Amino acid sequence: MTAAPAFARAADIEASLEALAEVCEDPTPVVYKHLFAAHPTMQPYFWRDTNGAIKGEMLSRTFEAILDFVGERRYAQHMISTELVTHEGYEVPREVFVTFFGIIRDAARELLGADWTPAFEEAWTTMLAEMDAYARATPRSDATNAYFAAKLEEFTAPYAKA
Repeated sequence: MTAAPAFARAADIEASLEALAEVCEDPTPVVYKHLFAAHPTMQPYFWRDTNGAIKGEMLSRTFEAILDFVGERRYAQHMISTELVTHEGYEVPREVFVTFFGIIRDAARELLGADWTPAFEEAWTTMLAEMDAYARATPRSDATNAYFAAKLEEFTAPYAKA
C-alpha cells in the first residue's frame, strides 16, 4: 500500500520534473549557471569538480530529495536539516544553501520556457516555502544554544574536577 503524498501539489512538481527530463537530458550546467550567477562566491567551492561529477551527484541527490519531499517524506525533511549543517562545515552559508532548491526551479523554468505552467509555479512556490520552514527550524551551528550549553556544562562538570 502506497502512502498518500505529503505534499498536496506533488503531481505538479513531478510533472514539472518529468517535463524537464523530456527537454533536457542533463540540466546540471544550467542549474549551476544559475547558482553561480546568484552566488558567484560559490564557484571556487567546486575546484575539485574537474569533470562535473560532483555537481551532477549533488543535483541528482537534490532531485531525489524533492521527489521524496513531495511524496512519502521518508527522509527529505531530515536531509534538508542534515545537509544544511553539513554544508556549514564546508563553510557554505545556510542562506546560500537554502536557495539551491529555488535555483533548480529557476533553471527548470528557463529550460521549459513556454511549457512552464502557472500550476508548476504555484506548486514550486508552495514547496519551497515548506522546505524553507525546515531550514529555519534547523538549529544554527554558528550560534550558541543556551539550552545545549547548560546541558553540556552539566554533563562535563564532573570531568572538569578530575
